[in-house]
Formats: sequence, C-alpha cells, structure tokens
Amino acid sequence: MTPTPAKRTAGRPRTPVLSAEQIIDAAFALAKTAGPDGFTMAALARSLSVHPPALYHYFRGKAELVRAMRGRLAELLDVTGFDDPATRLDDAVLRWGHSYRTAFAAHPTGIALLATTAIDGQERSVLNYEAITRRLLAEGWPSSGVVDAIVALESFIIGSALDALAPPDIMSPGVAAGHAPAYARAEARRSVLAAAGGIRVTDRSFERGLLAMLAGLPATLAAADDAERA
Repeated sequence: MTPTPAKRTAGRPRTPVLSAEQIIDAAFALAKTAGPDGFTMAALARSLSVHPPALYHYFRGKAELVRAMRGRLAELLDVTGFDDPATRLDDAVLRWGHSYRTAFAAHPTGIALLATTAIDGQERSVLNYEAITRRLLAEGWPSSGVVDAIVALESFIIGSALDALAPPDIMSPGVAAGHAPAYARAEARRSVLAAAGGIRVTDRSFERGLLAMLAGLPATLAAADDAERA
C-alpha cells in the first residue's frame, strides 16, 4: 500500500526567507545597539532568527556585509554638485558634507565600524570619490594631495556627525564661567549668533570648519607637492 504523502502545513516556512536588503536593514539595526565589538555575523543571525550559514549565502563575511552597508550610505551622499560646473566648489562640498554628516549621524554607534572598512569592491563609494576627485583636479588641486584632502574632509565630517547629536549647551561653561570669562563670552556670542541665523550651534561650527578646511587645503597641498618635487 502506497503511503499517503504528508500534507504541507499552512503558514510561514520554518526558515525565514531572506534577501540581501533585509540583511542590510538588520545589520544597521544591530549596529545601533551592538557597537563594533558586538557586531558579529552570529549576532546578526540571531536578530533575524536564522542560523549564520543563511547569511553567507548573500555575503561571504562581515567585511563584505559592512561594505554593502557603506554602499547603502553612499547612495545617500549628494555629490551632484561636483559634476555641475555651475555649482561653486564650496557649495558642492557643503552639500556633500551635510548629506554625509546626516547619514552617519543616523548611525552613531556604527561609525567606527563603517568608517574603518575598506571601500574595495564598493562601487557607489568609489564613484562618489571619482566625482570629487575630477572636480578637485579641474579646480587645479595637485593630484598628489587629492586623496589626502578627501580623507581630511571626511575625518572632519565624521567627527561632526557625533557633534550633531550633542545637546546645544554642550560647550557652555555653566557654573564655571567665572573661571574662564573670555571663553564664556565667546561661547555665549556663538550661541546668540547661531540663534539669530536660525541654525544650531553645531551646524554653525560644522559649516565654518568645513569652509575653513576647503580654503586652506589647496595652498597646503600645493606647498607639500612642491616640497616633494624638490
């Protein structure tokens, strides 16, 4: 007698159906709470209620997954100004910087994880850098220092992403103002001017710092290039 085939039970499959995008979403959620040390493939698998091998069907390892996460963030960065000759370089850098800062500020606990992973194989990030490099070269910046400039700007932007999360009075001397009258006056003036301009003090510091770097970098890089040629 031929046995009757077992009927397929209704409902969800025992193993959740995954996709690369779902894994990346979960990875960002994990990075918010686990930090760099707790961000492991095993922990990510647990958050998705799957076994670790299920993740390796989509990503060969943690490094590849983090590159995909950086790629997701790279899609949020506005580099359109660098390709537009009608856009001033400082405006292009500010547009890029603000979008970069906003993207990283959304994932503060994952900054160390995302900012220290190689871009090798991450096409979106590489294309962004290509757009920036071409514009800087067109502006006359020495090719020997372009990547140095990008790294310096990124370092400032990523640090500013953490500052963007700080309370508005983080730099206030408070009850210690009497011991530092010059600093207290300067800090109060900064706050007043930021409020008058309708922006946060952290935004004011960010824009001024970024523009100052942009103004000083060409001369610094040119001098270094001349010294290296000598």
